[in-house]
Amino acid sequence: MDSKEYQRIDSDEKDALLFVEEQKGVSINVLFGVYAILIFSLLFCLPKIYLTSNIYYVSRDIDKLQTQQTLLKEENNRLERELEDVKFKYLMMNLD
Repeated sequence: MDSKEYQRIDSDEKDALLFVEEQKGVSINVLFGVYAILIFSLLFCLPKIYLTSNIYYVSRDIDKLQTQQTLLKEENNRLERELEDVKFKYLMMNLD
């Protein structure tokens, strides 16, 4: 048997064989920073979204009420004209 077959490996070769790459990823500080930005943006955006949707629904209700007001005013004018017509007919009948 040849002595080279059972020769020990030196430490550099051992380190090269056992070299395990470090896990590449984000550090804990970066992760906390991203979460802080996410929470800040949610705290900033959610009230804006809530207020915008409330303004939309309130303005829709206001528009509906204004439409009803306009219709009721028109109906009131029509009823006043009919009342005047009835009063006129009554006066004409009493004059005869």
